[in-house]
Amino acid sequence: MIDVNQIMSEMIRKSNSVATSNVNEIEEVVDTGLEKSEDNIQKVAMEYLADKGYNRSAQNLETAKQNVIESSTYYDTLHIRKTRKLVDDLLIEAEPADLEKLMNVCLLDNLMKVNEKLDNSCSGRVEYAVEIVDEILMDNEKSGGSLLEYVSLQTLLNRYAAQGFHVAAVTTREIGSGGKLMMAGFSSVKKQTVIIFERNVVV
Repeated sequence: MIDVNQIMSEMIRKSNSVATSNVNEIEEVVDTGLEKSEDNIQKVAMEYLADKGYNRSAQNLETAKQNVIESSTYYDTLHIRKTRKLVDDLLIEAEPADLEKLMNVCLLDNLMKVNEKLDNSCSGRVEYAVEIVDEILMDNEKSGGSLLEYVSLQTLLNRYAAQGFHVAAVTTREIGSGGKLMMAGFSSVKKQTVIIFERNVVV
């Protein structure tokens, strides 16, 4: 049978939204099993410094050796003081109702993190792209009912949509011989449609 409480506990731990454990450090005297000799004292003292993350300076080494000697006073072998971490799992004795409340807290916390990322993802700037398409014909203008123009336009729009762009504006212009723009009222060689795409700049 599925242990729902165990599943909820694991999900709460993975979310890292709330503290699920309590860490206590205790110091205890550990028997190294080594005989009391100068070489062994030096060795245990060096291990002590490494375990604590202390610099192996002459002064620190001398202090560590003194610590080893004092810790071993009442023993036949060398002893050393070491710190041990005890981890208490705070969810082990949690009631189902408490686990459900914690799940809701984790859910809200993760939603807030997602919203924060979305807010930070947009810089407030936009970028544009411009495409010029020759002579897009309307239904009543097309000879022979060809769909070629619409197929190519759809492909163009979908290509930009896949990149996060949307159509910001559409306008038309007329081109004369030599590819020059024509003023209104003059006969043109062909019509062009200018499509302006826009998307938010993601940082």
